[in-house]
Amino acid sequence: MENTTVVTQKDGVTGTQLKLIALTAMFIDHFAAVLLENYLNWVIPSFYDEESQRVWMQENQYVQYLTALYYVMRLIGRFGFPLFAFLIVEGFQYTHSVKKYAINLGMFALLSELPFNLGFSSKLLDSSYQNVYFTLFLGLMSLVGIYYFEEIKKNSERLKPLFYLAALAAGPFIVFVVLRDFEIVRESFPIEGTSFYVVLVAAGVVTFLLFSLLGIKWDMAGKNLFTGVILSSAICGFAADFLKTDYGAGGVLTIVILYLLRKKKKLAFSMACVELTLLSVAEFTTFFMLIPIGKYNGKRGMKLNKYVYYAFYPVHLGLLYLVTYLLGYTGFAIR
Repeated sequence: MENTTVVTQKDGVTGTQLKLIALTAMFIDHFAAVLLENYLNWVIPSFYDEESQRVWMQENQYVQYLTALYYVMRLIGRFGFPLFAFLIVEGFQYTHSVKKYAINLGMFALLSELPFNLGFSSKLLDSSYQNVYFTLFLGLMSLVGIYYFEEIKKNSERLKPLFYLAALAAGPFIVFVVLRDFEIVRESFPIEGTSFYVVLVAAGVVTFLLFSLLGIKWDMAGKNLFTGVILSSAICGFAADFLKTDYGAGGVLTIVILYLLRKKKKLAFSMACVELTLLSVAEFTTFFMLIPIGKYNGKRGMKLNKYVYYAFYPVHLGLLYLVTYLLGYTGFAIR
């Protein structure tokens, strides 16, 4: 009797399935943000007093249901970003060419800007808020920087001066993200003007002294890893906040967290969800995505053309805006 060996694919959730979950969540979010929100703004009149508003809402209860649906859809939409961030880390580790990967992200960030502007502001040109592809691109660049210090220049003594620069930059970067980007902290402890810069300087002094002392016991590899994490995160994070990209520095930090803890994916994703929830309380629904992440098998799964995946973002935003415009719920302006 001939012996046979049956090879079965490892059960679980594949990378393609994670992409499809993320794309579906994103579409639901943008359907609410572009079409439903503009409709609600169009249909609900302005009121001069609360009594008139109460009476109108009682006569038009369907609007209350649509409003509730809007918020539910936006909460479901929070599923998307942490999955996209997770896939950026996976892609960085397994791509054949980081250069091509970065070019694709950068190219579609530029291509997505016009439909993004139209969808969210009804303006062709709007510099006040940039699409999430820019955040993902900057997150990828931060990983490139970390890898350079962690692997390529792992034991380079010549980079030692940068360790002290990183020690000095760590405090201001951490404090900046916490005070500017974390919603709970920003609203509970508003610090503006001169006081804000004083806190940044004080934080820099503290971290410089702290890590200079701790670094005495670190080998060169440890120092260079620290340098790469801090400088790459700070440069890309500040760039994200300066450009006003979706999720900003917090989004870049999410990708860095996922990368640093990549060997323990559940822990990495949990910490990323905590960080996102600090950015905005509405992000608490991201924890639901621990279910598919916990079942992720590391397999690519069904092949999905990468350009279909990239193009979905600008195409669906453009179509949602076009439908909303044709229905008369939004307008158009150059800027």
